[in-house]
Amino acid sequence: MQEDRFPVTDPAAMADVLRQALRKPYLMDYRFQSVELVTEGPSTIVPLEHFNKSDMLAFYRLCFPSATSQGSMANLQSSMFNVQSSMFNVQCSMADMQYQILSPVEAVMLFRLDQSLLRIVQECYPDVKACCADAQELERIAAMQEKRPAPEDAQQQDVHLHVAEHSFFVAVFARSKLLYAASQPAANDADRTFLLLGIWKALDLNPQRDVLHLEGASRELQKTLAEYILNLSEE
Repeated sequence: MQEDRFPVTDPAAMADVLRQALRKPYLMDYRFQSVELVTEGPSTIVPLEHFNKSDMLAFYRLCFPSATSQGSMANLQSSMFNVQSSMFNVQCSMADMQYQILSPVEAVMLFRLDQSLLRIVQECYPDVKACCADAQELERIAAMQEKRPAPEDAQQQDVHLHVAEHSFFVAVFARSKLLYAASQPAANDADRTFLLLGIWKALDLNPQRDVLHLEGASRELQKTLAEYILNLSEE
C-alpha cells in the first residue's frame, strides 16, 4: 500500500491540497474498485432505534457546541482517503452532516464532513463512500468482541482501549452489547489515565471484575492502570 501525507497549515488551503493530491499520476492512472473518504474529527453515537436524519444537526450541535474539527494532516492512501481537518472553528450545516450505520452494534455514528472536500473527491471518484474513523475503529473492536468467549461471570464487562499518538478510543461491551464508545484527545499517559478512570467511574465499572483490553498502550501506562484495575489484557 502506498501512502502520501500532505501537511495543511492553513485551513483555507485544505481544498487546494486535496485537489493537487488527487492529481498524482499513480492515482489518476489506476482504477480503484472502491474508494473511501475517511474523516477524523468529533463524532457521536445514536442508538439505531432512535436515529432520525432530520435530527442529526441538532443532536450533533448539542454534543459539540463549537463544532470544532481536529487534526493537522491530510493523508491519502491507495484506496482510502483519510482527511483530518485543521484545528479551527467552523459553522456546521445540515449539508455537512454524515452518518454511518453500524449494524453489528445497532448504532449510528454521526460525523461532519465538509461538503466542498467531498465534492472534490467525487469529481474523480463519483461513488466515493464517506466514512468516519471512529466508526471503523468501533466496527473493528466489535468484531474482536464478538469472537471473545462468553465470560463465566455474566456481569463482567469488557472495556477496549486503543491508544493513538494524540488520542484514544474506548468502547465498553456487556458481552456483545455495546454500552459506550467515544474518542478522547490525550497527548500523554497522565491525561489518558485521568480520562479513562473518569469514564470508568462514570459508567460504574467494577475494577475487580471488569476487564480492560489494551492496544497501543505504553508499559508505563499499563503499569499505572494496573494500580487501579485488576484485570488487564494486552491485545
